[in-house]
Amino acid sequence: MKKHAISYAIIRFQPHVETEEFANIGIVLVAPRMSYLDFRLETKRLGRLTSFFDSVEAATIRAVLKNYHAELTRIKDIAGHNGNGQTRFEFKLTDNADHLFHALTKDREGIIRFSEVRFAMTDSPKNKLDELFDYYVGRNFASSVYREGLLERHVRNMLKLREIDRNFKKRSFNDGVYSATFPFVEIVDDKPVKILKPIYLGQDDPTRILDHGNKWLFTINRLKQVLPRHIVFAVEGPTGPSLRQRAFREAIDQFRASDIQVVDATKERELLQAVDS
Repeated sequence: MKKHAISYAIIRFQPHVETEEFANIGIVLVAPRMSYLDFRLETKRLGRLTSFFDSVEAATIRAVLKNYHAELTRIKDIAGHNGNGQTRFEFKLTDNADHLFHALTKDREGIIRFSEVRFAMTDSPKNKLDELFDYYVGRNFASSVYREGLLERHVRNMLKLREIDRNFKKRSFNDGVYSATFPFVEIVDDKPVKILKPIYLGQDDPTRILDHGNKWLFTINRLKQVLPRHIVFAVEGPTGPSLRQRAFREAIDQFRASDIQVVDATKERELLQAVDS
């Protein structure tokens, strides 16, 4: 597919000019040759804003974002793009979207600010917009996969400090149909004797916590005949009392009911005892 040049800017919420602190809340993107101008703005999940900017009332934040969403929608409508590469107007608005984009993102005082304009190439401006939003606002780089990777790195460093990392190897197991790879499998006399699997269960939704826990529970139960008996899950859970904590405790109980040893990944002593046992 043909690639298009696009420009984009990150929309930022900056209520206190004095401190220059801000939070990313959206993306505005333009593909000039397509007369494409669109945006994504976070208007629902505002916990990060209300907790960080605790001197600003939640109702005020919601009102600001609601009004700004309406303003961006109005500007998008003026650009005249209907989402499939065609303008809604019969007459041609030369560089209309591009002019609107640069007027919109021009540096000015206010609660809503913009980053510097950035550039990229893409065959789908809409998909690129979603990708940028997920990265800069959704922070998908801090997803469960990312956090689990950090846990693995923490465990690996701990094993190196204990000078026993050479005993733990990455190993895959399969039953002929289903397979799974574990980052730390203790090998003694060329035989796997223990699995140490870091698992992140601090997702922002209780369902996702249970889903991720159930994934690994299914894996262990499915491969039980080919895995070593001693299996340790080093887990990190959510903070604060909430439904997420309830889901986390339920996941832990299910692990233990399947004879899986569970330790707190954030407590080095527990980890070391699990490794040495």
